[in-house]
Amino acid sequence: MSLAIANLSWGHPLPGGGWRQLFDGFNLSCQSGQFVVVIGNNGSGKSTLLNLIAGTLKLGGGTITLGDRPLHRYRDHRRARWLGRVMQNPLEGTCPGLTIAENLRLAERRRRSGLSASGLLGLRPSRGDRHRYRELLEQLGIPLAGRLDTLVGELSGGQRQTLSLVMATLGAPELLLLDEHTAALDPKAEATVMGLTEQLVRQLGATTFMVTHSLEQALRYGDRLVMLRDGQLIGDWSAGERAGLTPASLRGLYGSAIVGATEPNPADAPAAP
Repeated sequence: MSLAIANLSWGHPLPGGGWRQLFDGFNLSCQSGQFVVVIGNNGSGKSTLLNLIAGTLKLGGGTITLGDRPLHRYRDHRRARWLGRVMQNPLEGTCPGLTIAENLRLAERRRRSGLSASGLLGLRPSRGDRHRYRELLEQLGIPLAGRLDTLVGELSGGQRQTLSLVMATLGAPELLLLDEHTAALDPKAEATVMGLTEQLVRQLGATTFMVTHSLEQALRYGDRLVMLRDGQLIGDWSAGERAGLTPASLRGLYGSAIVGATEPNPADAPAAP
């Protein structure tokens, strides 16, 4: 499903007084099924942009549209019908006091019903649910299929983030938001989660936004790379254009006011809002 962000504005008060207008007339659109990687220095607006799309922050102005749905008019728990999200902290995406099967059930029911998570407590997976979850984990090559009754709080950070990713993609969301979802992991767990990320994104065909501080990830994954600075889009590359970049060249662009783009490939151009 295509995503269009038009004339977005948002700001916040500063400690001690004053105001910072981060986004002011910001525009960004992408085609259905596009995997967009978002980079930028600290404070550039990467995670804030995902929070605005997800509804955890309220727009100051503008519109965010998923297909023909005005997301900005829905509460965040209503958006859960169409959105999946994985946070940076592995502790945020799962319920540690519930089992693996119960976490998967809650994620699935939330997407189907659009209810808030608090309204789903007490639901338990059926025998059929457990069978489906076991098959899913086996098909994805995740070594948790035989541990459905294990409390999630007993899992490692990498295992919890793997489970968070599966939970976020249950029910085939139309939009997947990944907010530095490997930043807290060791290199081995990071590689595992990124491999699963690429696999799930391709299988689902979901439009995906991935925020990352890893320039290596930015150059390896996704169909499109965009760079933010102070709430402005200063760089936009297709996968083909990105091939000529290196971590060092990207790092050198972080302080630029605008990045000159090469002539875009029409097949990779973002859809018009």
